[in-house]
Amino acid sequence: MAQSHSILMGQYSSRKPPISSELHLKMARSLTEAELLDATAAELSTYLRSGTLNTHALADSLAYEGLDIDDWERVKRIHFCLSTPVRKFITQLPDRVRRIKTEHQRDQRPTRGEVRGAIDWSATLRTRAESGYVDQSRFVCNTPYTEYDIPENRVLKRLLWVIHRTVSTDLEPIEYDWRHEYWSDDQIRDFIRLYRQNVHLNRISDGQSLSVTSQDMTTARRSRLSLYTDAYELYDAYQRLQADTFDPDITELLANTLVIPTRAPQLYELFCCFRVIRTLNAHTPGFRLQPIDGDTDALARFKSDDRRIDVYHDRTGTLSFYEPLDGDRPTHPQFARYHDALTDYATTLETLTGSSHEPVLYNGRPDLIIELYDTTSQDELLTVLIGEVKYSDAKQTFKRGLAELLTYRRFGTADDVSLLDNPDISVAGLLITNGITTSGTSDRLVHCNGSDLLANDSASSQQPDWIRPLTQQLPEANST
Repeated sequence: MAQSHSILMGQYSSRKPPISSELHLKMARSLTEAELLDATAAELSTYLRSGTLNTHALADSLAYEGLDIDDWERVKRIHFCLSTPVRKFITQLPDRVRRIKTEHQRDQRPTRGEVRGAIDWSATLRTRAESGYVDQSRFVCNTPYTEYDIPENRVLKRLLWVIHRTVSTDLEPIEYDWRHEYWSDDQIRDFIRLYRQNVHLNRISDGQSLSVTSQDMTTARRSRLSLYTDAYELYDAYQRLQADTFDPDITELLANTLVIPTRAPQLYELFCCFRVIRTLNAHTPGFRLQPIDGDTDALARFKSDDRRIDVYHDRTGTLSFYEPLDGDRPTHPQFARYHDALTDYATTLETLTGSSHEPVLYNGRPDLIIELYDTTSQDELLTVLIGEVKYSDAKQTFKRGLAELLTYRRFGTADDVSLLDNPDISVAGLLITNGITTSGTSDRLVHCNGSDLLANDSASSQQPDWIRPLTQQLPEANST
């Protein structure tokens, strides 16, 4: 969700306007939360398989309640443990672990004054000979013992260590509804107790220090016990997930759980970003989605021979939307009062909390930024599209989103120069709502709904109005 900060913003007032200024907006089809979940999971699955999304930016975009993470490896581990197969496996574990497989072995051990198991007389005589046959109480016995550290159990213990580590460290501290829906307090408590106290599991080597080999995996896969074949399938899936090997079963596992804990407004933003990326892919001939190696916060990147498009979600990109309160106090009485209010806020905050706070006129972060560059010689910024997304059909939310977007346009800068003051950069806006139709048009921005984005994802569809400021800067457009 976009972040913007400036106190006493009159345009955000919740007071009901006079009847004469009521908005005349029509309702359009809105996406339900169920439709949103399905559509976002499908989009996410597609992009994960393509390998073109910046997964580190994606991890940060998936802002789950109670999880402050931007580590893609950790995100994958958490959602592996949220998946249905893992939770089913853990539910069945208490009964199955009672029938854990062992091997009966014999260990040749020297004893004195007692016999433990069958006596190995040849080894016993050699031992006595070494001492000159003085001590006739010495024996070497083949002592039976039960071996738990076998290939199948190594796979099982390593899998359980991964789940235990994640559940106890990442999930247990979270007190939000989505966590309780997947892992209740009782389920977490019972599993942690089982992992730490079960006598059979404790006789297998420590899961963290275990090294599972390909031969161990093969043995578990061929086991006649479902405990081990299931453990093999889950640990194999986990290894492929951590290696970003997005086979169909892995993308299904990940996509179906990644979107669940995300709040609907945040999920709607991500859905709109995915659809914007898909529309760009369909309507920018000569461009190709490129894998991102982590040198940028962009969620997606397109490249052609001489152009580059970077798509950011909940980031400022290479731009800035920050304006400190500096300079002389305004002479206009209303502006002066606003200046004084900002100064009072900063000084009072510091007095109450002890932390310094410089007065800020404006600080914002759009939901969506698209930057188009000419890369012929060096990166030259040509076009900026700023987007604001609102998962609502409320008129007041529409007004707030419109005000935020237009404020971004005014305060956005590139290299400390206002975007609107730079004649070499064209600036466009995109306001996306969920179920509101406007009858008019504006040269400052385009308004649409998320459902509209579903109709513009193929090259044969009509080019949407919001994309034209970008395509007009392409060489093909300039040559026609």
